[in-house]
Amino acid sequence: MVFWIPVIAVTILTIIWVLYPLLHQEKEVPASRASYDVQVFKDQLAEIDSDENRAVITPAEAQRVRVEVSRRLLAAAKAAEAEAPPPNAPRTTTYALAAVIAISVALGGLGLYRTYGFPGLPDMPLSENLARQAAFDADRPSQADAEAFVAERMADNNAGLPDLDTLTQSRDSELIDQLAAVLENRPDDLEGYQMLTRALASAGRMIEAHATEDKVLEILGDSATPLDHLEHAELMILAAQGYVSPKAITALDKVMAAIPENPRARYYAGLALAQYGQPRQGYIMWNQLLQEGPEDAPWIAAIRAGIDALAREAGIAVNAPALNGPSAEQVEAAGDMSDGERSDMIRSMVTQLTERLANEGGSVEEWVRLIGANSVLGETDAAQKALEDAKAAYADDEAALARLEAAGARLQ
Repeated sequence: MVFWIPVIAVTILTIIWVLYPLLHQEKEVPASRASYDVQVFKDQLAEIDSDENRAVITPAEAQRVRVEVSRRLLAAAKAAEAEAPPPNAPRTTTYALAAVIAISVALGGLGLYRTYGFPGLPDMPLSENLARQAAFDADRPSQADAEAFVAERMADNNAGLPDLDTLTQSRDSELIDQLAAVLENRPDDLEGYQMLTRALASAGRMIEAHATEDKVLEILGDSATPLDHLEHAELMILAAQGYVSPKAITALDKVMAAIPENPRARYYAGLALAQYGQPRQGYIMWNQLLQEGPEDAPWIAAIRAGIDALAREAGIAVNAPALNGPSAEQVEAAGDMSDGERSDMIRSMVTQLTERLANEGGSVEEWVRLIGANSVLGETDAAQKALEDAKAAYADDEAALARLEAAGARLQ
């Protein structure tokens, strides 16, 4: 119904626009020059008759003048006829034509939409949206291929070195192995497999964690929640070292269809859009997440690290906020500075940012950056003052205050 309301409104406006010239009539049509001349010549003929009756002119003179004026009257009448607007059609004919046009526009538009459109089509899910790009890339690796590649590369990096598992043998890894051994005889132990998944992920063994999460979803079946599918998608992406496979997209699709506002899901969806040739849509999603914050959210740092490259790929000009960081020249110069000189340069930049925010105001991100910079420099009082000033500037913005509170919590 939400779709059809604007469709009906646009159709009505189109019909009005088409029919207005047909139904509109001028109340007064300005007289043409020729019709004015016709009236003048008629008045002259009446004056000739009057003068002849009062014997002001002789009958012969009256006849001669009457012939000349009559000739001019005929010429003016022909000109007036040529200049006259076409006669209006009968009102019944006009109304009938208007009805035919209105019905044709409405039914014609509906017919075209039913022929070339997609009535009843729901919002395109993420998987179908990205499938349009994937259709042109038949060689896109699967999740299994991506994990095999990651495992092979890790093995190559350890070539000639002692076995990594041996070097990292600890009580935690022993507990993981013991839990895995117990679960071999308990295939339906949901809590056990969930515990094993978390343990493997904490140990950085993402490929194994993904495989265990597959077992968790198998046990859950139809009772799996969107958050379960989000966990599954995240583990697949981490196991493939950031690559979003078609299988991960299917899991993300279930999440975005149920909880599209979830920020973690939106981060991974933006990553998928970027990898599947839709950098502009990915940039829009990531940029919105940056605006929402909070600054200490785990996906914010990852977005900041990649959003500029994503914007360049999308052809979007990004204006970095003033004093967001040192310029290339400053970075190069800092390499030749002593620790004291480098610290002075940083403090100078923080001072400039402080003065600008105090005089001109700024975004929540800039206030959060200033609070964090002062905290890193050990200027606790300055950081606290920046927090108070920022809260005063955004006293009526609950979302901004929440982000500032999160930044202030790190000062405790």
